[in-house]
Amino acid sequence: MHRVAGRVSIFCFLSLLGAAVFAACSNPQIASTTTSPAPTPSPSTSNPYAAVYKNVQWGSTVTVSFPSACSMNLTTTGEPDYTPNAYYLAPTSGREAPVAYTAITHMPLGVVSYEDDIRPSLRDQSVTLNICPTKASATTPTNLGAIGYLISGTVMFNPFEANATTPAVADNASYTFTDSTGAKQTAWFLDACGSHSNGMTWHAHANPDCVTSQADTPDGPSHIVGIALDGYPIYGGRDIDGNVIPVSALDACNGIASPTPEFPSGAYHYVLPIGVTSKQASINCYTGEVSTTMLAQGQALACNMKLMFAMIRRHHAYPAKEPRMATMRMPGGSLMPAGAM
Repeated sequence: MHRVAGRVSIFCFLSLLGAAVFAACSNPQIASTTTSPAPTPSPSTSNPYAAVYKNVQWGSTVTVSFPSACSMNLTTTGEPDYTPNAYYLAPTSGREAPVAYTAITHMPLGVVSYEDDIRPSLRDQSVTLNICPTKASATTPTNLGAIGYLISGTVMFNPFEANATTPAVADNASYTFTDSTGAKQTAWFLDACGSHSNGMTWHAHANPDCVTSQADTPDGPSHIVGIALDGYPIYGGRDIDGNVIPVSALDACNGIASPTPEFPSGAYHYVLPIGVTSKQASINCYTGEVSTTMLAQGQALACNMKLMFAMIRRHHAYPAKEPRMATMRMPGGSLMPAGAM
């Protein structure tokens, strides 16, 4: 079992008092997302990135195929291939009694169960990625929503949660309680893997050590752990010698051109720094060419996390007009008001 000490993810379906204010990320008909590749140069089997991507080891929740020399089809179940926490903290919709608040934005949070509330909402996804990346004349800011895909079958998000200024990992929170079996539980907004759900996609906002540990040894060099939407590879936070890469060595997009195990002569790639909670915890911009279609469909996976409990009420068929406190489904199946802990 990989280390996943606590943090969260949340649901992106809109349903406040029966009002259907559905955005693209809340429509179950488009929850399985297919994207189009960015414009690429003439296909070439000698492209160094394309050749390396064909040898990347993907997790059990992912299948890949290569329909052409410069494209890769990736399909994932949407579930992480590591063991998440039993409970997470999710933003309330305003009708529930919060049990905790995020550290910076003071977002009110309630407790939800991964198995009962989060897992049933996760959706499979399919994406076609350009694997012959080329540098653009100017960088493109990363959007809220998907900015890349990880070997764990989960999505990489940029550093921010609900706005473009507050890094999610710096805005964390936790809540400790005793469950119905007498066991002590701690629910986090973001777990130790820098990850949680928005109700449709399980995603990371920072270096996901439960994912990098699948490819790396503790003190060895970082290997490829994902691919960004512009086609450049995503790595953990160690260089070819196993040294921690400082943020000062990275460009504004968290990129660097240096040797890696897959590219011993050096290649441009993105880095997820170790232990960083600033805006450089994840990728801030794309260095490569990326299509507007790809950007739009990645952004469609960004959901309004404040409507998490509205989604939970829908999922459990709660009456729309009945006021409820934040509830937690206990291991025995019963629902307990979170405020009663």
